[in-house]
Amino acid sequence: MKNRKLYALIIFLSLVFFNVYAQKDAVLVCDVKFKNSKFNNKHAGSAFLLNYKGRTFACTAKHVLFFAKTDSMKTISFNNSLKSWSFISKVNPENKLMAGKLLNENTNETLAMPPKGDWLVFEIKNKPSKNIAVYKLRKAPLKEGEQLYFMGYPYKSLKPIKVKGSFIGFTKDKNLKLDVPKGIYNGCSGGPVVDEEGKLVGLVSMGYFNKKENKMIFEPASTDYFKQIVNNNN
Repeated sequence: MKNRKLYALIIFLSLVFFNVYAQKDAVLVCDVKFKNSKFNNKHAGSAFLLNYKGRTFACTAKHVLFFAKTDSMKTISFNNSLKSWSFISKVNPENKLMAGKLLNENTNETLAMPPKGDWLVFEIKNKPSKNIAVYKLRKAPLKEGEQLYFMGYPYKSLKPIKVKGSFIGFTKDKNLKLDVPKGIYNGCSGGPVVDEEGKLVGLVSMGYFNKKENKMIFEPASTDYFKQIVNNNN
C-alpha cells in the first residue's frame, strides 16, 4: 500500500514538473541593461516573437523606451549606451533570448508620445527554444464584434495575463480599438494581441478608461508598421 502511494506521488510530481516546465511561453519580458547600470530595467515592458517571411523577430512597444533609456536618449536610438536587451520568461527563466539589431532605430525620430507606429522590432541573436511561442500574422481582415485577446506581464506579476476583449473598430491612425474589462495593465505594453486562432493582429500599446461610455478602451498598434519595417530591411 505504501509503495502504491509513493508511486502515485512520484507520477503526480512528474506531471506537475512537466506541466510547469514544458508549457509554451506566450509572452516575454524586456530586461534591459545599459553600460551605466543606474538606467537598468528588469521589466521595461512585455514582448513576443513573430515570424514573418521566414524570419523570426522579437517585438515590443516603442514607448517602452520611456522606461528603458538613459538621460541622453532623445530619439529612437541607444547612442551606443546599451549593454544588452534580453527577452525572458518569468515562469521559465531558462527561456531567454538576446536582442540583436534594432531594425527601426532612427536618430531622426524623436522619442515622443504618442509614438508613430508603436513597435520596436529586433533581430535575435540566439535560436528560440521550442517552449517559446512564435506568432504568425493574421491575413483576413478583422470583423467588428470579433473576440480578441491581449497578453502581457503586469508589473510585479510573476505570471502573464490573458485578457479577452471585443474589436470595436479602428482609430483615426488605423490602430485597433478593443473594449476590454477595466483593470490595471501597466507592464503589458509590447505584448501580443491575437485572434481566437492565435494569429497575431496587433501589439499592446495605449489604453484608457472612457468615463462617458463607462468602459476600458485599448488601442493596440496595428501590424502595418511592423510589415513596413521588415519590408524595408530585406
